[in-house]
Amino acid sequence: MLQKLTTTDLSQIKSFWFLDDVDVAGVKSLVSRTGYTGEDGFEIYAAGEDAAKLWDAILAAGKDDGVVPVGLGARDTLRFEARLPLYGQELSDSISPLEAGLGFFVKLDKGDFIGRDALAKQKEEGVARKLVGFEMIERGIPRTHYEIQVDGKRIGETTTGTMGPTVKKNIGLGLIDAEHAVIGQEIDVIIRNKPVKAVIVKTPFYKRQK
Repeated sequence: MLQKLTTTDLSQIKSFWFLDDVDVAGVKSLVSRTGYTGEDGFEIYAAGEDAAKLWDAILAAGKDDGVVPVGLGARDTLRFEARLPLYGQELSDSISPLEAGLGFFVKLDKGDFIGRDALAKQKEEGVARKLVGFEMIERGIPRTHYEIQVDGKRIGETTTGTMGPTVKKNIGLGLIDAEHAVIGQEIDVIIRNKPVKAVIVKTPFYKRQK
């Protein structure tokens, strides 16, 4: 869709790279091959006064192919199925990148930074909590902050959960005690004060076919 609106060859932009000063429908833009959906795509940065023009041009170019405006809720289900973290849920001031399974982004040998000592200690000692994906066995939809138990004992809570529209399953991400973070481990998600069975599964729930 975007290639229809620019003479710049967008295929030259590698994933997580960008080009500045790209003419998109007559609007000077920065175009990055990024996105928060688990799919290939682009993000466009332009001056505020040009936003409406750009918006209308994109919808017009994609009209015959079914392009429509889609909101934040839809974006959130997609990033969740692809196991992309959301700050305030899978990451926060109390959930470290190591606990969230994002240790490959943490370079402890690249000099000092805020929090380095705490992360180095956590890596050396091992994390007490881990982020896992789970699939509901019994009927129920997990939601953020729902308690997770094993044998009636609290082991953590759901960080994100919903019915995955792409995978068509009730799924969730949860931060739980590391000892229980094992594929195949059965857990109980407390939904409306009742334990509902789920099982820890491999993530991401959805992976784009290249």
